[in-house]
Amino acid sequence: MADGGGLRARGADLARAYSRLPSSFAGFRPRRDTAARDERVGVFEIGAFYRRFLGLERPPRTNREWLALPEPGLAAVTNGAVFVDEPGEFSRRRRMLLDYYPEDVRRHKLAVRCTSLTQSGQYNLPRSVQRGEWFAARYAETRFCADAIMLVFLLNRRYCPFYKWMHRAVADLPLLGKEIHTRVTEMVAAADWPARIRCMEALAVVLVGELRHQGLSDSSSPWLMDHGPVIQAAIKDPELRRLGLWKF
Repeated sequence: MADGGGLRARGADLARAYSRLPSSFAGFRPRRDTAARDERVGVFEIGAFYRRFLGLERPPRTNREWLALPEPGLAAVTNGAVFVDEPGEFSRRRRMLLDYYPEDVRRHKLAVRCTSLTQSGQYNLPRSVQRGEWFAARYAETRFCADAIMLVFLLNRRYCPFYKWMHRAVADLPLLGKEIHTRVTEMVAAADWPARIRCMEALAVVLVGELRHQGLSDSSSPWLMDHGPVIQAAIKDPELRRLGLWKF
């Protein structure tokens, strides 16, 4: 729905027509009817649609605005088909988002992810297992796998979706997608913690190799955390370059 006058002129009529649609079609129904459903389907002003998922009605204009956008929201608003867009405004905004993060923003997110991967997996996972802290170990394992997937999305210049789709979606990425999908599956399905830790270490080696292959880091360290500052140092925006790498 167009912004402003277009919504006022036709929005109410469209909303009433939408409410009269049948609750099922060809045997298919909504998965669940809840109050929150009204926030996701129906008639929306263009700005309100983008604000619903991103907290911002317009495309971001600065690196700081890009950093503030939730990545699952970016994945949502750039996914799916647009069947009709006669004014072209909705598609114009979508194309700007599909151009992906500015390179400085991507590099900062890569650097932060490298720090988190070491903190959760390479450092805290083995320590938690050694101490018998099983909740911490499970959390560290899950965090490491999620961070690895998010790093691969960044390497592919694609937005990572909501967590329940991220493992399935990573398999479709052209760069490392199937390998990381398989390695994460093997890690979480391993029979014991020593085997999971070995899977984690092997997965980290693959990620380090790709960072070096893409020229993002020239460090030879096996620890992903050591690659973060190298990636961060290449950022041109001085404000972004000074940001810390511990905000996960």
